[in-house]
Amino acid sequence: MNKTTLFSVMAASMISGQAMAMSKTPEPAPEPTPAPGKIVRFIAIGDMGTGEDGQYKVADVMEKVCAERGCDFAIGLGDNIYESGADSTDDIQFETKFEDPYAKLDFPFYMALGNHDNTWIIGGDGLDNDKGDIQVAYHYKENRTSDKWNMPARYYNFTAPANDINPLVEFFALDSNPLAGVADADHEYFQFPYRKKQANWFNLQLQNSTAPWKIAYAHHAYISNGRHNNAGIYDGFPGAGIIYRNFLKDNVCNQVDVMIAGHDHELQWLKPTDSCGKTFHMVSGAGGKTRDLTNRDRNEAYWQEDGVLGFFYIEIEGDEFRGTAYTVDKVSGEYQAAFSQTLTRQ
Repeated sequence: MNKTTLFSVMAASMISGQAMAMSKTPEPAPEPTPAPGKIVRFIAIGDMGTGEDGQYKVADVMEKVCAERGCDFAIGLGDNIYESGADSTDDIQFETKFEDPYAKLDFPFYMALGNHDNTWIIGGDGLDNDKGDIQVAYHYKENRTSDKWNMPARYYNFTAPANDINPLVEFFALDSNPLAGVADADHEYFQFPYRKKQANWFNLQLQNSTAPWKIAYAHHAYISNGRHNNAGIYDGFPGAGIIYRNFLKDNVCNQVDVMIAGHDHELQWLKPTDSCGKTFHMVSGAGGKTRDLTNRDRNEAYWQEDGVLGFFYIEIEGDEFRGTAYTVDKVSGEYQAAFSQTLTRQ
């Protein structure tokens, strides 16, 4: 066979192989379909770790609601230990601001870190992310009062129902503080490499997820009608939180069904915004402190309330997301189901 003939055969073989490869390109994987008969019930609560009367009042209502409706777990949205986080895994604040207030609740809390948990000098400055690592270490401490506190890493994921090979929901606990605030002096938390590292992790976990429902949660909100404002203009400063905003916009938005946050001390159930696609947003930062909304019209809301303590109770079954906002009077402790709504997975 001469060189011309050989080249022709090789070229034909390559074209044929390419055609076969093109014809065998797999179809995009279909969206997972919820299996019938599964239900996940949980509480979303943030900004709770005061150890004061308000936290106990909310815990009492959580106990009542869970006895009536059932609770599998809670997600903790940061600011777990006011005002300046914990100093060691033996810090008494783990007892007074977590174990004691929730002693009557018999289910796990999956915790995220807030700016107060990462304090350096002034409570809430968020400038010492090494301090937040103490709360991760508490997850592994032997002989704890209980096993309720779950934070195996600064960001992590878990599925529900627990130990189900075909889970209904996958949760992604994100670490917002290094990205949302002023840059940390520790190179491990430099914002651009930390954003890339967390984004790579998140996208890999998302790619491998088989759960039809996907929920992300963190301390800092993408959008909020409270004092802290939207990411990218936190506390009214243009550019504040822009790295975190871009992280969410590029990786999380339109990829998860719900983004749940704290930081602002109100209850907000916000509608999807164009910049974040199908994802809707909840702010549940009234677990121990209250504050007034600063601009109720900044972002469209299904419902919002300020000046009260409380939390969101959420049930997911099939394609339905059923949420109830429980408000708790900060003086009397009286509570009510202030708002309920059912949304369908898109």
